Amino acid sequence: MLPRAMTSSDGVALVEFALVMPVLILLLVGILDTGRAVNAYVTISNASREGARYAALNPTAAPSAIKSSAVLPHAQQLDPGSIGVFVTYNNSVTSSACPIATTTAPPASSPAPTTIPVRVDVTYPWSAATFFIGQFFGGGSRTFCASSTVDTVR
Repeated sequence: MLPRAMTSSDGVALVEFALVMPVLILLLVGILDTGRAVNAYVTISNASREGARYAALNPTAAPSAIKSSAVLPHAQQLDPGSIGVFVTYNNSVTSSACPIATTTAPPASSPAPTTIPVRVDVTYPWSAATFFIGQFFGGGSRTFCASSTVDTVR
C-alpha cells in the first residue's frame, strides 16, 4: 500500500496554477504593450493631421506655432519632450522625417499652382515594456512616424 502523500491530489491545482500563471502574465503584458504601441501611432497620426489642418487655416504660421498650437494639444497622453515635429513647405526638401513615396512633378506646360503644399511630419520614439513584445517592434524600440500634407494658399 502507498502512503497517503503519494496518492493525494491536494496540491495538483497549485502546481498547475504555478505553471500556467507566468504564461498568462506574459500574454496580458504583451496585449497591454501592443495596445500602447497602437495608441502611440494613432495619436501621432491624428496630431499630424491636426498640424496640417492648422497650417492650412493659418498659412503664415511658423513651424513652432504649428507644434505648440496644433500638434502637442492632440498628443497630450504622450511625452511632449519626445515628440518631433517637422514642417516642410513646397515639398522642396528631398529628405524628411518620414519616408514617403516619390511623386511626379506637374508637366512644365501647366500653369503655376496657386497653392503651396505643406507637409507636417510627427515622430515619436516608443519603447516596449517587455522584451518579448519588443522583438516584434524592431528590438524593443521604434520611432513611429506619421505624415500629413495639405495645400495652402499663400
